[in-house]
Amino acid sequence: MRRVYVDGVILNILTNTPIVILKSDNGKILPIVIGIYEAQSILIFLEKAEFPRPLTHDLMKILVEKLKGKIKKLEIHSLKENVYYADLVIEIDGKIERVDCRPSDGIALALRCEAPIFASEDLLESEDVVKYYNSEEFIKTNKFDSPIDKKEIEEFRKIIENLSAKEFWKKLKEEK
Repeated sequence: MRRVYVDGVILNILTNTPIVILKSDNGKILPIVIGIYEAQSILIFLEKAEFPRPLTHDLMKILVEKLKGKIKKLEIHSLKENVYYADLVIEIDGKIERVDCRPSDGIALALRCEAPIFASEDLLESEDVVKYYNSEEFIKTNKFDSPIDKKEIEEFRKIIENLSAKEFWKKLKEEK
């Protein structure tokens, strides 16, 4: 296992799905496709946004703490049939419990609990994977009009922050 950090959340422009990018100290990455709500939860934490009431992952943190537990770490350990598997490692009364979770939920919770995130060494890839998808060669090969710029990214982020998932997918279908 190697410690990884959230490098960012990006949108796959081919599939319109969010991807969390985890990066290790040695420069290798682990891109994981995640749901829109989990992406939003991770971004809310990274952007230090505050809400008057606890959101789902904030509530989970509160529950663990009220039960006298502590999130020790998140381990993303395997990939089976294109699905990543992870365990939250929780200490309760001196006893270690491992809880199966989706990596995206585990990441959102680990961030809030200031718990380290680890990924199996064999899941990490070279940064070249992401560089290729952002390269001019890839964009030309896939015949995009042009790469999206920072302004378009910011406008898109503002739109999806205020949409329900149902409204989000409806708008995507209308644009196609």
